[in-house]
Amino acid sequence: MLRNAFLVFALGLCALAARADDPSPALESVAFRGQSFFVRSVDPRKEDLRLFWKYSPGILVHDFVGLETLVNTQGENLLFAANAGMFEPNCRPVGLLVQDGNEVSPLNLNDGTGNFYMKPNGIFVINEKHEARVIESSEYVTLLTPATWATQSGPLLVHGGGINPDFNSDSKNRKIRSGVGVRKDGTIVFALSHAPVNFYEFASLFLDKLQCSNALYLDGDISAFYVPGMKDPIPHTFGPMFGLVEKAKNQ
Repeated sequence: MLRNAFLVFALGLCALAARADDPSPALESVAFRGQSFFVRSVDPRKEDLRLFWKYSPGILVHDFVGLETLVNTQGENLLFAANAGMFEPNCRPVGLLVQDGNEVSPLNLNDGTGNFYMKPNGIFVINEKHEARVIESSEYVTLLTPATWATQSGPLLVHGGGINPDFNSDSKNRKIRSGVGVRKDGTIVFALSHAPVNFYEFASLFLDKLQCSNALYLDGDISAFYVPGMKDPIPHTFGPMFGLVEKAKNQ
């Protein structure tokens, strides 16, 4: 999988420097057990969160600059963006990707090596009723309400109100990490660590601080968030991306 040397923590001050005239909230900086995290909450019942990957067949969006350009050409504004899970060197999603009800990459229940294949693997879903969920990947085929947007990644950080039992609180495997969780009231919560953390620490953030009973790991050192006015100091490339959009005021 693609792993660019992208120093996310260098974006800290820039990420909070949203345009003064932008009504959307910038990223919240949250302290938890001696660590700091960027957090962004989204209400899927009131806000328009989507998954992006290509402009058209064969033409990838690639990065936040391309994503903002695409959104602007549609007469909309990009309020927030984040990488949306793991991808192959050609930027193809490793697992499931559903865009506007269309499955563009299939469910992947195979065994393998690396974080994506750690069990339990999971899927973030927004269904046709604008309800958000984080589920174990094998549960996807049992969903009664079809998915409008979905992305697969792994491992699950929190599942059914419990931290992944394979995580070790003393693990020395520390990286910049990003993830997404869902609270019991349906609120979506994105989090990105300022500095390297282990899986247990990151999962604890979602469970104990952010009150998410289910949460999914998105990726490691390449992870990043975007808010309006922010500039990336180092060029990078993503596969699928989350984008929170709103209709432009002059439309």
